[in-house]
Amino acid sequence: MHRIAAIPGGWDPSQAGVIFLEQDPAPVVVLTAADTDLGALAGAMQLLPEGFPAVRAANLLQLQQPLSIDDYAETVLRQARLILIRLLGGRAYWSYGLEVVKQVAAEQGSHLIVIPGDDRPDWDLVSHSTVSLAVADRVWQYWLEGGSENVAACLTFLATELLGYPYPVRDPQVLPRLGIYRPSIPPVQDAAAPKVGILLYRAHVLAGNTEPVDQLAAALAQRGLQPLCLYTYGLQEPDLPQAIRDHFGGKIEVLLNTTSFSLARLDRDQPDVSLWQELDVPVLQVILSGGSRPSWQASPQGLGARDLAMNVALPEVDGRVISRAVSFKTVRQADPWLQTEVMAYEAVPDRVEFVAESAARWVKLRRTPIPERRLALILANYPNRDGRLANGVGLDTPASCVQILQALQAAGYGIPHLPQSGDELISWLTQSYTYDPLGSLRPAQQFLSAQIYQEWFRQLPDGIQAQLIQQWGEPSPEDIPVVGLPLGQVFIGIQPPRGYDRDPALNYHAPDLVPPHEYLAFYLWLRQVFGAQAIVHVGKHGNLEWLPGKGSALSAECYPEIALGPMPHFYPFIVNDPGEGSQAKRRAQAVIIDHLTPPLTRAELYGPLAELERLMDEYVQAEQLDPKRCPLIRAQIQELAQTEHLHEQFNLETEEDLNRLDGYLCELKESQIRDGLHILGRIPTGDQLIDLLVALARYPGNGQLGLTQAIAQDWGWEWDPLTANLTDPWGTHSTKPE
Repeated sequence: MHRIAAIPGGWDPSQAGVIFLEQDPAPVVVLTAADTDLGALAGAMQLLPEGFPAVRAANLLQLQQPLSIDDYAETVLRQARLILIRLLGGRAYWSYGLEVVKQVAAEQGSHLIVIPGDDRPDWDLVSHSTVSLAVADRVWQYWLEGGSENVAACLTFLATELLGYPYPVRDPQVLPRLGIYRPSIPPVQDAAAPKVGILLYRAHVLAGNTEPVDQLAAALAQRGLQPLCLYTYGLQEPDLPQAIRDHFGGKIEVLLNTTSFSLARLDRDQPDVSLWQELDVPVLQVILSGGSRPSWQASPQGLGARDLAMNVALPEVDGRVISRAVSFKTVRQADPWLQTEVMAYEAVPDRVEFVAESAARWVKLRRTPIPERRLALILANYPNRDGRLANGVGLDTPASCVQILQALQAAGYGIPHLPQSGDELISWLTQSYTYDPLGSLRPAQQFLSAQIYQEWFRQLPDGIQAQLIQQWGEPSPEDIPVVGLPLGQVFIGIQPPRGYDRDPALNYHAPDLVPPHEYLAFYLWLRQVFGAQAIVHVGKHGNLEWLPGKGSALSAECYPEIALGPMPHFYPFIVNDPGEGSQAKRRAQAVIIDHLTPPLTRAELYGPLAELERLMDEYVQAEQLDPKRCPLIRAQIQELAQTEHLHEQFNLETEEDLNRLDGYLCELKESQIRDGLHILGRIPTGDQLIDLLVALARYPGNGQLGLTQAIAQDWGWEWDPLTANLTDPWGTHSTKPE
């Protein structure tokens, strides 16, 4: 098919190199970027009448380099009488290739049809066709409806209309854009079984490319869950919201979404996720990767850039819980008529089982009566000192934990007694062992038996066992302490050390330092002994999401999965650091719960700097009222600036230097700083609330003026706080008469 080394699982678009497609010339050539199109085309070849002209097909992803395009144009396209291109993403997606094909068609007098790869009209794209608009539109309709029968009807229509063959022509057969898909699995006998929704693409159903969905449905059924499957043309299908309400609303307890992109439109100020909110169930993003399984296995990143954008980043806009990649592209058949490889999804059984188990855990959490639910709140502990216990960026973590405990108790969780403050919680925790070397003689309250850990350890993949033994030695024969405080149905845990205590800063984010046995034993105890049904890591940030493994689409050999498993995971996280929060979303299936930053206020000036500002104001007044005093005041300014080491930045010999110093003091005074820490669930009060609102309102945002900008505009001044030079005199740009 193409002159490249054979790659297990088919050609991988993430691999470098020039691809030369080896095909015999044919009268008809079809080019598309969708593997489902090639699958439907392969099925259509079986339905064409005897003697139909030969057809060739290729995936545009194999024709990305100019050299590849030029070679294919010379060896195949120049011999074609009809070239059909289905482009997803508009002209820019394949601009060089389109120009080459247009030139070939013009020189050879062949027919060229260019149509969009989706249901949105693109008249600029269609205008490159050499056929009439009516013919191009009809061809587009055949492919929009999809399926092998419509593709076969399209080919016979073109052969009759353009190539002079006398075939009967059928109109496009309209197929439902939305519908129920019923996987071939034994029905769940229990009518009261919890229901789990699965959303998939219509194109996969029409192409018979549903293996991962079928296996996922079977894995759910094995866990006593009833899968309900709905297919759609795409997430922007107008009737999809109502179909989801009708088919899933009030019935399902978890939704597994296998489609790409986001439901929320990104061309609005706020993404509209009201449909998911109305559904009111966890929505897990199940990834059907467009890459190959060997590439995923070998890659530390996990997914390629295309998958990461389509199947992770954009779904995150909807707030979906990122799960795992359950399938990868592989060669389903090397089609002898099309002389191309037809790709299909091949499920990865253990990844399917992980997602099914994750769905089952969410269902169990939802169905367990509140007084019986068991939760674990995990506090960061870096470095491992009592003075750093429960640290979270911008968050009063101990006080926030007390808030969470109070809310849980009020909701009916079984918590017999509560600390009354964050200080009391820390006092309770530090009465026992906390990993602080200075408190090593304090007793631990609970242990994981060595036998349980060793039995679990021997079930780990051989490579993981070897890494742990090489780094930390064999598991200890002694029981392993589990650090934390049991409060009835809730356990307050202290996250174990990540690695070597002698230099924790070096390895906190280390991508290759495997966690100690004690670390894995801690999470094993939470899962198997305490029986936690959900884990909450409180505050930015712990270290679970930074353990070795893939960046996304984790495997069974990635340490975040080894430690956490398919556990429901919640993570209160400061709102202004989505980058690090995404680590927990993508590597530990976390539901990020954004919390406010600490209250903000103005830095103001104090001490010598406030005195320096007073002298600067006095100097300006003296310039206007009593210039003779200026040298004396300047000398005082220079003396104070030298005392505060500002003379290293400003020599203050000229008016320009004084202006620069004045601007510097203004910037310091207007700087935003934190005023304390945020407490989860509490709104700042009093002056803190006023200062926070003023801080948020001062700076312009998307489509709105900042508070100071609006005041300046009302006075007729063109002023932007983000770009303004604070040394400029006010009113120099006034446009209003006095």
